Amino acid sequence: MGTTLDYIVEALKEISTLTGIIYIIGGTIAGIVLGAIPGLGSSTLLVILLPIAYKIDTNLVLALFIAVVIGGMSGGCIGSILLGIPGTSSSLCTVWDGYALTQKGDPVRPLSAAVTANFIGNVPSVIIAIFACRAIGLWAVKLGPWEYAALCFCAILMVVGLSKENLAKGMLGVGLAIFLASIGEDPITAHGRFLFFDRLEFLDGLNLISVMLGLFAAKIILVEYAKATKSEQPDIKIGGYKWPGEDLKKNKWVVVRSWIMGLVIGFLPGLGGPVAAGLAYSTEKMLAKDKSNWGKGEIAGVLATETANNAAIGGALIPFLALGIPGDAANVQFIAALNVKGINVGPMFMREQTLIVYIIFIAALISGIVAMLYETLGMKTFPALLKIPYHYLYSMIVILTITGAYMSTGSFFGMIIMLISCILGVLMDVFGIPSLPFLMAFILSPLLELNIRRGFNYSPRGLAEFFLRPISCAFIVVGLIVLIWGMVGPVIRKALKKDKTDSTANTGC
Repeated sequence: MGTTLDYIVEALKEISTLTGIIYIIGGTIAGIVLGAIPGLGSSTLLVILLPIAYKIDTNLVLALFIAVVIGGMSGGCIGSILLGIPGTSSSLCTVWDGYALTQKGDPVRPLSAAVTANFIGNVPSVIIAIFACRAIGLWAVKLGPWEYAALCFCAILMVVGLSKENLAKGMLGVGLAIFLASIGEDPITAHGRFLFFDRLEFLDGLNLISVMLGLFAAKIILVEYAKATKSEQPDIKIGGYKWPGEDLKKNKWVVVRSWIMGLVIGFLPGLGGPVAAGLAYSTEKMLAKDKSNWGKGEIAGVLATETANNAAIGGALIPFLALGIPGDAANVQFIAALNVKGINVGPMFMREQTLIVYIIFIAALISGIVAMLYETLGMKTFPALLKIPYHYLYSMIVILTITGAYMSTGSFFGMIIMLISCILGVLMDVFGIPSLPFLMAFILSPLLELNIRRGFNYSPRGLAEFFLRPISCAFIVVGLIVLIWGMVGPVIRKALKKDKTDSTANTGC
């Protein structure tokens, strides 16, 4: 392996072409636009762009995808601050103080603070990821199937255990995903499994792109159209960007703490920006000396949430690129794009596809700079982004979704899977089954099954081998602890809260 500097230089050569720069700039701006519009977000754009991975160079596709992710996370604050409606779930907490400042007649201050915090959170976290991934990647090549299986097991349990969703419904989603992922050829014997109606199309399993197009893009359009709640946006006029030097100086430790928290939360599989932003906001509010202005226009709240959710991007790239574990939902689209190109993501990915890894890093850094430039120089255009007619966007997304589903398999079978996945996504929403545990399990369960079976075949000690190897055992134990805490933690907190309330009541008496 070459040095980090060698790969950085090589990655720059690969994407520093006219086409590469156009892809990065276009992807970043498109991500900002989709991130700003409530109900869509960059994830929708990533899904409908997946079919182009068949035709475009791998390096350009990944540069485009990471640019969309960076732009989408940066653009989420626009709807939150100007409309009081979060463009993305990661910018939910930004609404509370950002929109309050807009209502007071000062939208430029929160927008300027948010745009600056996006850059501060994003670029340094990617730089940290560059060096952390190499170190973790060198360690990962020493692992065997037992550690790989335990790592996947741990990641799935952490997604369920650390989420705020109903744990039982989260586990139901995981079980459903494992079943659907098992359709097709047995990975060891190549025998067909669950070939419904004896259709040979099922031998190849359920195409990941078709499933994601239905579960996200098609479902979002169907649900949003059914709501029919979009109304005319208010006529908002804002001035140009103003450097928030005073706000940053006053809240420098808020930014530092939120950045660290976002990086750490991003590293934990399946959490990402929404959890990082929520935790950073609640922590800073708890630490604040004067809490009276929080939720009413406190600029520290905007800085905390936007720094944390952008720092989570770099944190999420570490487990994805070093270990093959998607750190958040966006990384799943990266895995799908790589699978289209015949590249398998796993603990060996960093070693076998080192150049691709550094191309993602360099494109992320360039995209962070592009996002900062566009959002500072083009801040006056933000209100126009929120007035793009939805019927144009929805029509385009529907066409791209249907076309992409057909292209993913080269037959109408892909479209059928997409439609079934769309219905499944709607039903999951109706019954409150979270999509992230389902998606993580669908991606990781084939790798989990393959390595479990290899582990049994490679060692005469069978199941005991998973617990006799220290790293494997540690992953399993951590996953179980997180899951168990997710079950008993709310009960304990509820009991403590009740005891505190009773104690206060008795004291009052």
